[in-house]
Amino acid sequence: SNNSARIRLWLRLNGGLSDYIQSVMLTHSDLEDGDKLAEINPLRKVPAFVTDSGLKLFESFVILGYLEDRFGEGRGRDSSKENIPRLVPGTPDDRAFVQLLVR
Repeated sequence: SNNSARIRLWLRLNGGLSDYIQSVMLTHSDLEDGDKLAEINPLRKVPAFVTDSGLKLFESFVILGYLEDRFGEGRGRDSSKENIPRLVPGTPDDRAFVQLLVR
């Protein structure tokens, strides 16, 4: 889905997170059955994400916000990892414009 693609793009742009984030790709049959996915997302849609504390997130915009807050600019990573700039714009106007684009 396009929503899952947003998450995959963020992960690719911020590379080196495989030590921190486990990515599980679901097959078409996984989506048809839906039970596995429904444990995380009651809407039975992708993407779905579970945080270290067990919080279940299932809206791409919410997941991206969490990833930016948790891992953007090298936060939450070993100091040996390079710092990746945040993808969230710095001004309220720019942030609002980006939010319009992703909705």
